[in-house]
Amino acid sequence: MSPPASTAQRLRLSTSRILQTWEARTRQQVPAAQAEASPALRDSLPDMLAELATTLEQPSPDQALGEREHALGREHGYERASLSAYSLEQVIHEYQLLRQVLFEVLEEEGPLSTADRDVLLDAVQVGVRNAASEFSRQRGLEAENGRKALLEVHAQLEQQVDERTAALALSEERFRLFVEGVHDYALFTLDPEGVITSWNFGCVRVKGYTVQEAVGHHFRMLYTEEGRDRRDPEDHLLLAAREGRFRGEGMRRRKDGSTFLADALITPMYRDGLLIGFSKVMQDLTERSLLLRERDLSRSTVENFRAEREVRERFIAMVSHDLRTPLTAAKMSAQIILRRPEAQERQLEHAVRVVSNLERLDQMISDLLDASRLREGQALSVELSHFDLPTLAQEVAEELTTVHGDRFIVHSNGKVEGCWSRDGLRRVLENLAVNAVKYGEPGTPITFSVHRSEHRAGLRVLNLGKGLTPEEQEGLFGHFHRGQEAERGAQPGWGVGLTVVRGVVEALGGIVGVTSTPNSGTTFFVDLPLDSRPFVKERPGRE
Repeated sequence: MSPPASTAQRLRLSTSRILQTWEARTRQQVPAAQAEASPALRDSLPDMLAELATTLEQPSPDQALGEREHALGREHGYERASLSAYSLEQVIHEYQLLRQVLFEVLEEEGPLSTADRDVLLDAVQVGVRNAASEFSRQRGLEAENGRKALLEVHAQLEQQVDERTAALALSEERFRLFVEGVHDYALFTLDPEGVITSWNFGCVRVKGYTVQEAVGHHFRMLYTEEGRDRRDPEDHLLLAAREGRFRGEGMRRRKDGSTFLADALITPMYRDGLLIGFSKVMQDLTERSLLLRERDLSRSTVENFRAEREVRERFIAMVSHDLRTPLTAAKMSAQIILRRPEAQERQLEHAVRVVSNLERLDQMISDLLDASRLREGQALSVELSHFDLPTLAQEVAEELTTVHGDRFIVHSNGKVEGCWSRDGLRRVLENLAVNAVKYGEPGTPITFSVHRSEHRAGLRVLNLGKGLTPEEQEGLFGHFHRGQEAERGAQPGWGVGLTVVRGVVEALGGIVGVTSTPNSGTTFFVDLPLDSRPFVKERPGRE
């Protein structure tokens, strides 16, 4: 008896029937599809199903799907935008029908695995979101192109102005109607500063605010208090403008004060090369998350217990080894002092060694306690003062030079003064520098770069060497996370240094991240407000 076909094989063998069944239902239920020929109706769906089958064949389908996330469904949305009879609601309905047909046909031979169902669900979800975003963007471009055409015709044939103006108004009204007609997604637009300029019915249903309550107000009111304190709204617009889009999941706030998990996509809008605003598509993930959580509770609980046990056992072994080293050195130095009291010229050297190792031990314990606080969701306690960041960087570089050699370079564009935690940023610089020493190319320079913008200060720590893969960068600032080289035993450590770095930076209202290219080195970057006082709350001091 031959083994059962995999989900990818079923999909490849059933693609033709899936498309036929989907087309039949679509012609019955989607008015705009009734007059379209088969090739125009199916457009990019065969390619999408083929890519989905290839994704299912990969060793890590979730990761493979993430790499295709930006493009999946976008061509379908582009094609539909060119068909005037289609509305956004009908495009979304097509994907709902595709999801139904996909599971009906593939499960005829038996139920799919949980992992494959998740990939298929996520693929359809990503497809509908990207299709909706591209559809909205193309319709927006239609309106913009219409305005340009109107100006050109007006210069040549002034008598056609009224007719063209009426056609443009009709196009804008049609665009407004299809946006307001979408109920399952919150679709709204912002001006370049983040002030809401339009608000569809989906926004009213998801958020609770009426059009009058939303339009004219800054969209930061949609974020939680914690998100506003972190300046998430401003950072998300900045990333969208810089990268061409911002997509992320996070907690958002409704009018009644309740919170929910949202999936948001922010896309910048341009006119004649100038930024004129942003469009935002948002979906409430609460219901889907609850269903997935209930289904996977037993499996995830077992996996979490296993992971916790492995981390705990590995961590206990590392702590036992690393704490014993400075304790042993301090103990031996103290014993030498006691056994040879007459050797006074050596006592000072051994006493310094005792103090140095005890200070090292104290720093290890401080990092461990801070990592534990951060894991429990607590923010670090910091003491603020006014100082110059390049001066601090130079002090740290000189101290590290005595231990690791003359490898540290400090660059700055003058003084960068602000109100921060001096001890906290010293720990940040030391941890990032020691990390660069461990994983950078031996003997190569390690550069501290400090710069200032209008209201922000930036810090970069660059090392040359092998670099980090995208997989290694993921979760780099997590609790007890260590890189692949460290896990293979090449470097000692507990995996808490970068956790403490993130905790200190976020306590000061800043952002920390990493960029790296294989064989080109790694750069850790820190972005801080010039004044951290608004972000620091009064907290009990550390015991």
